[in-house]
Amino acid sequence: MLMKKNTLKKIIGITATTVGAAFVITSIIAAKKKANSQYQNDTDEQNPLEGKKVVFVEDENDNPNADGVKGHLQAIGESEHIEGIYEKYIKRGIDIVLSFGGLVALSPLLLGICVAIKIDDPGPVLFTQKRLGKNKRYFKLHKFRSMKMCTPHDVPTHMLDNPDQYITRVGKFLRAHSLDELPQIWDIFIGNMSVIGKGEIIKQTKKNPVFSVACGY
Repeated sequence: MLMKKNTLKKIIGITATTVGAAFVITSIIAAKKKANSQYQNDTDEQNPLEGKKVVFVEDENDNPNADGVKGHLQAIGESEHIEGIYEKYIKRGIDIVLSFGGLVALSPLLLGICVAIKIDDPGPVLFTQKRLGKNKRYFKLHKFRSMKMCTPHDVPTHMLDNPDQYITRVGKFLRAHSLDELPQIWDIFIGNMSVIGKGEIIKQTKKNPVFSVACGY
């Protein structure tokens, strides 16, 4: 009985040490990757409205947006949002715990998907999209690649002629079960997204809608 207890303690100790070491290594990698994931080293890719309070200005000379309205966003000052204790520490702590736990628990599945993508259509396993995040900061959102390498890269998916022909067999399965979005667990761990997202907050006045955007966060 005593030997069983000692063995159990050793297993628990080894497991705790391994998980702890994995967390430290993953955190170091995330810290090094974060700047690049937020285009901090590429000023041309950064959002000029980052950290600003903006209004929507109607302008017939602009292209229509997704709602069919012509206009653009214009900065009217610095954002007045100040992070509280919950948002800065508690919420972030929840994100770190849940995302790291997800990376560890789902690691066999993530590895299996990577292998399947490589076998089905050799090439990069992941692809990135530019998304708007906290404080209107652009970041690179990660997904598993579901399109063939021969897909035209300069044409949006919805504008392709018969886009389904460019989706890989593995990609169809991933999309059908939303598995292509699993790499976003990394985006949460690194701090570009949040498990508890609040979407886009819009404050509207009589003359102009004032946007305080936190998409993906």
